[in-house]
Amino acid sequence: MSILNNSKPDVERLESERKTKDLIKALIEGDQDTSWKAAHALGRLKDKNSVLPLIKLLEMDKSDIRLNAAVSLGRIGDPEAVNPLINLLKDEKWYVRWHAAEALGNIADERAVDPLLEILNDNKVRNEAVLGLGKIGDKKAIKPLIEALKDQDPTFRSAAEEALGLIGDDEAVPPLIEALQDEDISVRRHAAGALAKIGDENALEPLEEASKDRRWYIRLQMEEAINEILAKKEGKK
Repeated sequence: MSILNNSKPDVERLESERKTKDLIKALIEGDQDTSWKAAHALGRLKDKNSVLPLIKLLEMDKSDIRLNAAVSLGRIGDPEAVNPLINLLKDEKWYVRWHAAEALGNIADERAVDPLLEILNDNKVRNEAVLGLGKIGDKKAIKPLIEALKDQDPTFRSAAEEALGLIGDDEAVPPLIEALQDEDISVRRHAAGALAKIGDENALEPLEEASKDRRWYIRLQMEEAINEILAKKEGKK
């Protein structure tokens, strides 16, 4: 008898009982809310036995199923899902591509670097693509991410800064210092955060100058970055 015949499945119970087959069934047959909850439950369980069935769902006609399967695979983190998720970066639905990029970032396999770089011209998903590149941490992404700091879209510039901070390479320090003078407040704040993660002492003086901003929250962000770099410096002694 289907778990869906009479009422919505109890996703929390299925998760606590580790009934991955029933959760996959709920993901496929449930309404949008149930499917989403089942996807997250499967991700939390990290059951390797659910990886291949979830990969098969990436080919389903219903876009919500493809999306939720991608979410689960990203949370499970099994490298077996990398190539199927790379193929999903070409999905016709932008929100499916977005979650595929997110999942690839969570798995953090270097095979995804080139495919993620290739979709940086996809305005719908490129922010998530650069964050994925940051999580993977491959230095091949540094130059394209630095180039992204020149983009007209401040949210994309901010995402690129966050990715550069995650990679943590000194090559990104000069352009991030320059970004402390960006016209967009969020970009300046993300630049400070990235510089703090990298921890290069060359950023201290520019951060000190940027901390003179009239806005208290900008001053706070810059001061926090300075303190983080100084703490790293102290830790190296």
